[in-house]
Amino acid sequence: MSASRPFKWVQIRLIILGVFTLLFGLALGGRLFRLTVSEHDLHVAKVDNQRLTTESIDSMRGAIRDRNGRDFATSVGVKSISCKPNLFTGSNIATAASKLSNCLSIPETLIVSKLETNKRFVWLKRKASSNVVECVRSLNLPGIEFSEAKGRFYPKRNLASQILGFVGVDNKGLSGVEYALEKDLGGEPGLQIVIKDARKQVAARRILTRSLPGSSAYLTIDENLQYIAETELGAAIAESGAESGMALLMRSRTGEILAMASLPGFNPNRYSVYPQDHWRNRFVTDVYEPGSTFKVVIAAAAIAENVTNEEERIDCGGGSIRIGANIIRDPKGHDFLTFQEVVEKSSNVGMIRIGQRLGKRRMDNYIRAFGFGERTGILLPGESRGILRRVEDWGHLTQASISFGQEVGVTPLQMLAAVNVIASSGYLIKPRLLLGLGDEHGQLKTPKLSESVRQVVTEDVAHRVKELLVGVVKNGTGQRAQIEGYQVAGKTGTAQKAEAGGYSKTDYIASFTGFAPAYSPEITALIIMDSPSGDYSGASAAGVFSSIVGRSLRYLNVPTTEKPALHLVKSWPKRSEGSRESLEPKAIPIQNINLNLSNRIDDCVGVPGVLGLSARDAVEKLLISGIVPEVEGAGWVYDQSPVACTQIDPRGRVKLFLGSEIRSVPVFVYKKDSFSTDLLDKQTETLNLSSQFENQE
Repeated sequence: MSASRPFKWVQIRLIILGVFTLLFGLALGGRLFRLTVSEHDLHVAKVDNQRLTTESIDSMRGAIRDRNGRDFATSVGVKSISCKPNLFTGSNIATAASKLSNCLSIPETLIVSKLETNKRFVWLKRKASSNVVECVRSLNLPGIEFSEAKGRFYPKRNLASQILGFVGVDNKGLSGVEYALEKDLGGEPGLQIVIKDARKQVAARRILTRSLPGSSAYLTIDENLQYIAETELGAAIAESGAESGMALLMRSRTGEILAMASLPGFNPNRYSVYPQDHWRNRFVTDVYEPGSTFKVVIAAAAIAENVTNEEERIDCGGGSIRIGANIIRDPKGHDFLTFQEVVEKSSNVGMIRIGQRLGKRRMDNYIRAFGFGERTGILLPGESRGILRRVEDWGHLTQASISFGQEVGVTPLQMLAAVNVIASSGYLIKPRLLLGLGDEHGQLKTPKLSESVRQVVTEDVAHRVKELLVGVVKNGTGQRAQIEGYQVAGKTGTAQKAEAGGYSKTDYIASFTGFAPAYSPEITALIIMDSPSGDYSGASAAGVFSSIVGRSLRYLNVPTTEKPALHLVKSWPKRSEGSRESLEPKAIPIQNINLNLSNRIDDCVGVPGVLGLSARDAVEKLLISGIVPEVEGAGWVYDQSPVACTQIDPRGRVKLFLGSEIRSVPVFVYKKDSFSTDLLDKQTETLNLSSQFENQE
């Protein structure tokens, strides 16, 4: 009995050990089964999350160019700097922060806060310059990473900055054209997988989808005209002591914005160091009382409604008029003035008399027809409608005030478009800033055509108002707007700035708006000077108009008024059968062509209709519209291509077919010369501005 007892205990211990071993094996096997089978995908995903990350690939943002293809904004490859805070501990944080602060020009305390965070990843500098990258790289600090990014670069610095706007650190447009065309410029980002090793360093990258570059955008702006406008405007502000200034140039026939200068501006490469007030495009966001420039609208309404004529003598009451309990005065008293003189001398009293004859309803109708109270629809964000009360809310004082440009708020762009109605023979042309987008090779696609919103007044009314505005510059308040060699039409404005309780007695907005050459307008422009010291009248703005528009006309090689262009038609005369007469072309001058735009007789915008006219009359009529014809045949026009009222590309051609009867006829080819007002075809010498835009940052 005693001999078998130890054996039994050994057996029991072995059984217990076996049971525990079996249970342990089952548990271990179950765990292994769970890890390798049932939870396999989950744990593989966890490993991949630690080893693999998905990152977006920035797309190459499309360039912004002027009408001639010069870059205003372009994208370049840059690097962003990041770090892994968990690799910085204890005293290493202070040492690293001190070194990084010197390279990044960031306060040391801010860097310390980034390194002490519990996050696995933080940005130190997005889109850093090459100098900064090299400085940080030379520190050889652990946990510092450099990643590729796309940076936006504005080679012209401040030039046209408020038009262009800027992009944020995420390469998205935040203002200006950058914001308005984000969908076109931005392209489509790609996607890549980043593979990291055990030390969490980037080992490889695998692209899933490639990024697609954005389209380039061609603006109607001419870089040289923008430079002229900003240079002359800056000089005028410095001389006058004005708080700010604006100059806006539009191509009269098409509504294309050629220059849009607003000072003070900013450098979009470093936009964050400038006041936000400098970022906005005040041509569309800001509203001001236009003062006497608004009289152009009232004068056009008065002539259209036959409530007066140029020679009627208007009672100006010695320079004052009572409206209810208020007395409105002119700067200079006049008893009687003709309506022509009311406009030339800018009599508020005389214009109030005219406004009273028109009545509230008709005034309101014409004001709205000229485009006030509605957005122009230009390609810029934040455009205002202006301020125009409902006509039902007008009192007698409001009606009188609106007659000379008070109690109505307009944007500078609205004011320019309204005056251009007179320049464009009565049509309201929609202002344009986008010439077109680039194709896959970055080349400009077919430019978009200009758009006429509506006919506001007849051609005859527009011509009569134009004569009034020529008188303003020749004999009246706008004499400083005269440009040697060109006739100018325009109107001055001197508006008191509104303030709490009324109008300021010391702060004024001086403005001038007009167009030149007066009878074949190429440029319509608006100049605004905010609170100039000394001479605060519209005459001071007229002088700036003369400087900017004068230089612009010469740059565009627009023929002077005193020396009208001589046009030549190369003629290949028909040779009779058997004749040995030479077929050398002869240059035949077309002299004494009246280029007055009032000669247009079409009721549509686009190609004029010339069927039934002689070759001479047809060529003259097309030249008046700025169109270069090709003429085939002799005699009378029996067909034209394209047909009348068709809108064509600015570089498009019109072909005329002439004959006494429908058969083969000789060929006439019109040779284009410097008369052309088509900016896209100009072969003019441009200013060398490259030296102006070096060292952008």
